[in-house]
Amino acid sequence: MAFNNVGPLTFLAPGQTAFWNYSYGGDRGTQFASADVKTPNQGAVHLADQQRKRKDNNGNATYFVAIHNQGVGGCFHNLQGGGMS
Repeated sequence: MAFNNVGPLTFLAPGQTAFWNYSYGGDRGTQFASADVKTPNQGAVHLADQQRKRKDNNGNATYFVAIHNQGVGGCFHNLQGGGMS
């Protein structure tokens, strides 16, 4: 299931990184998250990497992603993504 506009708006200046995590009440399998980049954009280019998953003994999963701004300017983002099929 896809998702957009999740989490608080977060500003990244050039060279900055934001670390995110998100959870479900269970295990949703493989998930991918990236930056839901907002406008106005002052030249930001967001890279998502370090996708990780932790599964607890109770069956709940937490997913992790790092978002890096590799552009020449900043902008706000939050998360978008979804499961792999």
